Amino acid sequence: MAEHYGNTPRITYEFPDCSMPMAFDTYNNCSFGCMYCFAQNQRGIGSKKKEYLHKEVKDVSVERIKRMFIDPDKHGGDFAPYIKARKVMQWGSMSDQFDNFERKYGTTLELLRFFKDIDYPLCFSTKGAWFTKDERYMDLIRGQKNWNFKFSIITSDAEKARVIERGVESPQARLEAIERIANAGAGGATLRLRPFIIGVSTPTYLDLIKEAFNRGATALSTEFFCLETRSPTLRELLPTISKMAGFDILAFYKKYSVQSGYLRLNRKVKEPFFRNMKELCDQLGMRFYVSDAHFKELCHNGSCCGLPPTWNYSRGQMCEALNICKRKGYVRWSDIKLDAENLLRARLEKAMNLGTREKYSKYYTMSAADYMKWCWNNPQAAHSPYKMFEGAMLPADERDSEGNIVYKYNGAKF
Repeated sequence: MAEHYGNTPRITYEFPDCSMPMAFDTYNNCSFGCMYCFAQNQRGIGSKKKEYLHKEVKDVSVERIKRMFIDPDKHGGDFAPYIKARKVMQWGSMSDQFDNFERKYGTTLELLRFFKDIDYPLCFSTKGAWFTKDERYMDLIRGQKNWNFKFSIITSDAEKARVIERGVESPQARLEAIERIANAGAGGATLRLRPFIIGVSTPTYLDLIKEAFNRGATALSTEFFCLETRSPTLRELLPTISKMAGFDILAFYKKYSVQSGYLRLNRKVKEPFFRNMKELCDQLGMRFYVSDAHFKELCHNGSCCGLPPTWNYSRGQMCEALNICKRKGYVRWSDIKLDAENLLRARLEKAMNLGTREKYSKYYTMSAADYMKWCWNNPQAAHSPYKMFEGAMLPADERDSEGNIVYKYNGAKF
């Protein structure tokens, strides 16, 4: 590939409640064709639609990434404080670093050698399994205590998975990959039961969790499927997803969502499933995490992707605040201020699409950290602790010494 992919690493759009806001991809495209994929539904529109859907691919410049991490003050840009603090980097955000493009080009492998040399902490998100049978990769992974692997499996039903997760190895193959990673003495394996789709995930989800635990997974991270009705790519695929689920997914989401456009099921629909998963994880001794905005307070600690509490992830985010609030009964801006202000220095427009002129004029001078603090003190803002978690944290009748709102806990008790 003569031309390289430049927009990585990037600050994830989910930075307000993300423990790993530095998100990285090896490739600008993914060989997998999962029908629910939010990246596919975002990229499969506009001027880039043709090259994305035709699987045209570029890889990242290995030399550029090496320069960033070897000399972050000179080459790290907005990520210099993140790299210098050795915060865990999320690898596999909009594309899968262990897909079939990697089998062909091997850019991830080249980067893994570098990151092992500098002993940098990483968290991988993948549907790949083949690399756990390839000694070139496993020789690097064995004993690497600061590399954590999340394996996405939405169902143990092989046929449903084959139809919906096009081009992906079977659920059984991914469970076997969990076992190989768990036995490699690295930083652990997590079952990523995301997205959780009623009718697709529900018939097998508890057995899937048990089997992942038996294979060595130490954590479960889950999130319900959200339906972007404005995506023409997803609309074309919904009839097939509905067939696999056994009912009309679009009609169901319209009935049980409070929003329009981007449909997210309400808390009451989700509650029994989260309750069952939490109870099972407690019985098994697995750490439980919810990346969904609803019931995020059930997370074992402030990294909803499932990183253990001892890992060096960013504490400057709302999930961490919610976890503190649950533990202490209240939380202050000062509890998350340090990482937020140190790590999120980039201009807000680099992390979020400011869209309208009104939004741009309101936010263009803000850094991502400024925006976080503004949301903290404006409870009706979309990313405020109150709105984001739908009342799991409430503004208390007090302010701190700097005039910032103090929040009190009001979340789920189970």
